Amino acid sequence: MGRPREHGESERAALLQAAAAIMGGEGAVAVTVRRVADQAGTSTRAVYSLFGDKDGLLSELFRIGWESMQRHHEAVPVQADPVQEILPLALAYRAGALEQPHLYEFALGSLSRASLAADDLAIAFRSFDRVLDALRRCADSGRFPGRDPLATGMQLLALVHGLASLELRGLLGDEKDALARWRDAVLAAVSGYTKPA
Repeated sequence: MGRPREHGESERAALLQAAAAIMGGEGAVAVTVRRVADQAGTSTRAVYSLFGDKDGLLSELFRIGWESMQRHHEAVPVQADPVQEILPLALAYRAGALEQPHLYEFALGSLSRASLAADDLAIAFRSFDRVLDALRRCADSGRFPGRDPLATGMQLLALVHGLASLELRGLLGDEKDALARWRDAVLAAVSGYTKPA
């Protein structure tokens, strides 16, 4: 008979929630094994058992942040007119940021980490791949004439990142005002892209 697991899923969830809360308030540098364990009401041994070490814990938080983005992006249906996908994809980015507000800046900022595992990087880029697919179809169909899909994608990423960062800091007004500002900004960009570069 196998030895029962000492630390279960509820403890794992509590540790992740505690680490995310610390990160959201003070940034990744404030996340320590001891502090996360104390806040979750468990031992440092639980952190090491479930995640290996602090880096393992941070990697799991990175994956959670990007899996949220991926889920929202991949839920956007493909349309006959790919231009009609751009606003829903931008709002999917918003939904991912709002779903994981404590992890948003960390997940995006960690993309430049040299130690990032290849499979983690692949998860992060799946959301962008979904956007690039729509932008390539926009270019190929002549709906975004003369536009390079990758360059357009990076411009849109800069736009939605700025909007998300402002909204998470409460600078876009209430939810209704924030949504209106997202729609206005993204649709203005889309309108510009439909004109020759």
